[in-house]
Amino acid sequence: MLTVKGYRLLVKAKEIERVSGGGIIISVEGTNQDRLEQTGNQIGTVVGVGHTCWKGSVDDTPWCEVGDDILYSKHAGRFVFDPVTDEKFLTINDDDVIAVIQKGTDNVT
Repeated sequence: MLTVKGYRLLVKAKEIERVSGGGIIISVEGTNQDRLEQTGNQIGTVVGVGHTCWKGSVDDTPWCEVGDDILYSKHAGRFVFDPVTDEKFLTINDDDVIAVIQKGTDNVT
């Protein structure tokens, strides 16, 4: 597993699905830009937090943690591959987190 450093977060981007007129789920894969054009939302799950995240904020209080689903900035980050597991992740800066999605609801905070 990758370990993120500094003020960055490691995010597992949510796979985006489209549903055809007949109800068939079509998985959409591609670059971050492809996903932006298709949905307008960038949602993922935080899987790692760097040791200096939120150090520049007023009270250094983290606004998200590992396991949180988040909404992140439109042009945030860079995709990286874990050389051990070959999984694809996104690295983003701590200030690219726009909102935390509350579990069990459809609300974004």
